[in-house]
Amino acid sequence: MDALWRIEMLGGLRATQGERVVTRFRSQQTAGLLAYLAHHRHRSHAREELIERLWPERDPESGRNSFRVALSSLRRQLEPPGVPAGAVLVADRTNLQLNPAAAVTDVGQFEAAIRSAERSGNVRERAERLAEAVELFRGDLLPGFFDEWVLPERRRLAEAHLHALDQLVLLHQQAGDRVHALQYARRAVGADPLREEAHQAVMRLLFDLDQPEAALHQYAELERLLAQALDTSASPETCALVRQIRERAAAREAGERTANPAIAPRRPARPLNQRPPRGFATRPSIHPRLPPRCQAER
Repeated sequence: MDALWRIEMLGGLRATQGERVVTRFRSQQTAGLLAYLAHHRHRSHAREELIERLWPERDPESGRNSFRVALSSLRRQLEPPGVPAGAVLVADRTNLQLNPAAAVTDVGQFEAAIRSAERSGNVRERAERLAEAVELFRGDLLPGFFDEWVLPERRRLAEAHLHALDQLVLLHQQAGDRVHALQYARRAVGADPLREEAHQAVMRLLFDLDQPEAALHQYAELERLLAQALDTSASPETCALVRQIRERAAAREAGERTANPAIAPRRPARPLNQRPPRGFATRPSIHPRLPPRCQAER
């Protein structure tokens, strides 16, 4: 073979080899067969096990026939004319395996980058390997697949991705690079919008970058998401962070006015139900109204 097949499963299933791209398969079970073989490509699988896993409702003979049809379809896609039979899909009368020498996977590369980062004693190299890992993570494992083996693997890989993002935020903070730390913190929010720790990291970094208004807008977005999805409000930890940001912002503003009396005091915030006069230009307030839970804890 001139080139390895690359089987991608993060964010969707597709197989690529050079300019050849395969995204459509004969059936969902055919796609599931390729995904399972790719995800476990370093071991051989009994045909009967695969049939039971992919066609559990079929009687034995019907299941074997469906398996043969799916395997034949994958051979036509992965071993086109000019490629020796068995170069990609290694099969005998009882077992089947995706040849690990003929294919790589994005999941394998993602996990290899994570392991490399964990082994590295060099901070810069560790950050580079983690960045490589998060770039490989295009989305959840096999969206649209609900096979029994997929769901726990999907959770495991998503957690590894979030942990990598958290580590990148910490490493860039320790290096004094708050801009890149903020980029990865925002990506962590995008990966799991209901995870308060990620929003808290964004809020802290925005405040450290002298953007208190943006930090509190991030908090407001968190409140909206929590109310919409879970009918709840922010945790006491988040409320404490909000108060800290407000107090530090107010203290900073007071210090600036003391150092430079020419600075005009900030216009007091209007009640939320009061409209501004027509033509009046507004700016976001750094003192937004806290939600009921945070109000009760003030």
